Amino acid sequence: MSLMFLFSLATIASSVATPVIVETYWPGEWSEIAGDYPENGTTNEQDEWVEGERFWNESVDYWEALVDSGLFEISAGFGFIMALISAASVPVLWSGDRNLGLRLCLSWVVVLMISQILTTMLYYEVGFIPEYSEFELNGELKWMNYVEKVGLTFSMAQILICNSCLFACIFVVAARSKPPKNGYDLESGFHRSEG
Repeated sequence: MSLMFLFSLATIASSVATPVIVETYWPGEWSEIAGDYPENGTTNEQDEWVEGERFWNESVDYWEALVDSGLFEISAGFGFIMALISAASVPVLWSGDRNLGLRLCLSWVVVLMISQILTTMLYYEVGFIPEYSEFELNGELKWMNYVEKVGLTFSMAQILICNSCLFACIFVVAARSKPPKNGYDLESGFHRSEG
């Protein structure tokens, strides 16, 4: 759980830092990357510049849709909850409170699974891949939508399988660490009793 605490902190850090880094370092306009529109250039150069600008603007729109979806805030919020749970579970498990410690571990996995499902659905709503106009012009947009649906299905299956493995590990630990119901204090047969 100490390791999970560090992973939870990493989730918070990446969710908060990613939008800040992108907003700080991404150029605002296509002209900052490609230079000014080549008014005196050839038709081919002008067409390439316009096509690049359209691609860039669609990429920016896609990024803004991701930010507006609340994906990063929700991810950071779940990361904070998981950090609290894992931070609380470490001293509880260390002190030997088995039942409470296992409940906290199970809670952490449940919160993790909910966060993964929710963020994957939000990501799918925006789109795993930007819907560039060139896809629509080439008739590839329907194919891309099909790929996204298949990707969503595989993502959900992966989330369920991975978290089922975590649940199984916790249940095995719970079963193996369960104290015996009948505790007998038997004398050793290999030592003579004095007296």
